Amino acid sequence: MKFGCFANIQDPTKSRDYSELVDEMRELAEFLDEAGFDMIWIPEHHFSVWGRELIGNPLLMAADLAARTKRIRIGLGAAIVTFWHPIRLAEDVALLDHLTGGRLEVGVGRGNYGLEAQNLNPLADPNNQAMNLKVFAESVDVLREALANDLFSYKGEIYQFPAPGFRADRAHSVDDPAYVDPATGELIKLTTFPRPKQRPFPPMWQMNSEAIEGVKAAAAKDMGIVMWRPSVKTMRMRLEVYKETYESTHGRKIALGAKTAIMRDTYVAENEAEARRIAELPCMASLDFANWRGPRIYLDPGEQIAPDLEASLKKKLTYDFVSPRSLLFGSADDVVEKLWHMHQEINIEQVLFKCSWPGLPHKQTMRCFERIAADVIPQFRARLAKQAKPRAPVYASGTSPA
Repeated sequence: MKFGCFANIQDPTKSRDYSELVDEMRELAEFLDEAGFDMIWIPEHHFSVWGRELIGNPLLMAADLAARTKRIRIGLGAAIVTFWHPIRLAEDVALLDHLTGGRLEVGVGRGNYGLEAQNLNPLADPNNQAMNLKVFAESVDVLREALANDLFSYKGEIYQFPAPGFRADRAHSVDDPAYVDPATGELIKLTTFPRPKQRPFPPMWQMNSEAIEGVKAAAAKDMGIVMWRPSVKTMRMRLEVYKETYESTHGRKIALGAKTAIMRDTYVAENEAEARRIAELPCMASLDFANWRGPRIYLDPGEQIAPDLEASLKKKLTYDFVSPRSLLFGSADDVVEKLWHMHQEINIEQVLFKCSWPGLPHKQTMRCFERIAADVIPQFRARLAKQAKPRAPVYASGTSPA
């Protein structure tokens, strides 16, 4: 199991100097790097009039953090590809791959908020799921084709590259036979520069909130999945779908849990009561802000709750409902036990700790990660190493090996 961090910038007061917020992000990344965490993931959101989710360009943030760290891998969690021109994104990703020294991981997302899509790419409005999915699928295809191939072309319903009919312009013409149709002189291939450092491209992941079709699509494209807040039983169902789809598509076996990650809202303190005292209010306020899907995202497969409880939870989630299903709150021992249960049940490859929410002081976030680094990860890995040791054979009383 690998351990990472899901980090964001937020300011619910809408009054702090953004440079201070960036410095806090840098402090966190440098600590995670030195403490041996495997990953830091950075999201993309726009127009956050609420003071939440204040990173509009995760690639720029990733480049800055890469310059200040040495070994930690840096993930785009996610680049909302429906809001980018796919070829420009391919160029930026390839350059970022070099700037990170080959430490880049690329998560891609479709976008959830109409506010963002309507002002960045109305064609990708998530209120029209069919078209949003089509824009997403073609954007991902173009991104992968441009990164993987020294010469590429693409023809879809939305995008076509090279643009048809180009032969020459007033500045330069292309006469390289690798790029043009010799009969017509039309440009039929493109190359993006630079080429990525990791070949054929950096590891790619798809963000998955709940759509099973998204799990299948990621597996078919050999992309990992990053999940948000499902229960362990729901994760197992998704991971089984991922494994089955991956094996049937690619013709090779993978372990359950391979190429999968889960984000968990986490706070580690002396005990659960203390963790709740420090972090429950900001954490639950953040979950309520994102509660537009309702409590179903926390339910086990096939589970149903009473209509009155469902209606109540749609208005306001409760700690007692969410905690056993999705949170890692408590002492280091408590969190290790929950991680161990996850490991035993689903063998998840990567756990991303989210320990910051609007309203929680940065020093409390840092204190939580210090506890994870000092008390949670070493204890979990020691337990894992102990399990991996071969056991001495046990013989019946009075007998010995032949």
